[in-house]
Amino acid sequence: MAGRGAYQRKAQNIVNVRARHDLLIAGIKAPTSIDKTVHASLVGQRAFAALDLPKLKITPIALNTLKSLANQIFIEPNGIGATGFAYFDSLRVKLGLSLSKSTAKRTVEAKAERVEDKTCILMERLTATEAQSIKRQKAYLSLYSAVNGLIKNGGLQPEAQERLYRVLENHQAAFENLFEPNIGSAITNEGAVTKLPEKKQPK
Repeated sequence: MAGRGAYQRKAQNIVNVRARHDLLIAGIKAPTSIDKTVHASLVGQRAFAALDLPKLKITPIALNTLKSLANQIFIEPNGIGATGFAYFDSLRVKLGLSLSKSTAKRTVEAKAERVEDKTCILMERLTATEAQSIKRQKAYLSLYSAVNGLIKNGGLQPEAQERLYRVLENHQAAFENLFEPNIGSAITNEGAVTKLPEKKQPK
């Protein structure tokens, strides 16, 4: 009975080793199919031997047992003449390198995408700020032109007209550089406040 039990354990271990081999081959063909757990196990021989994926018939196995069975199973040389555990372990190393390169590439691409996204957001904000600035400028120039028109038409009391003139003249002197050259087209050809008529000297 003891011999039969040992035979069954060996048969299970062979299935285990072959399942690991199939996993490595499938991963090399399609790296994106490998999850983080498998990727982490590829860091070393013992870590890969400890991999536990029952659904794939992969359970933890002693490293020495894995080496012994791999030497018995994989007797046909691969492209570089490797057989046995050397061949088996070369697949682990190959898949690990492939996944590391793929991860690095995705990291670089993700970083580039984040930079691009930030640039787009900043450009959108800048465009919105510029549009708002133009609207405010138009509103200001419209008000400026209306007040200047009141001074020009002369429909106000002289005292009120004089006050508006002084306010607008002082305001233009202080802020006209913020609105050039548009301030000129908003009022007169010279962009200046309409002059008040000269007061008549008493005879």
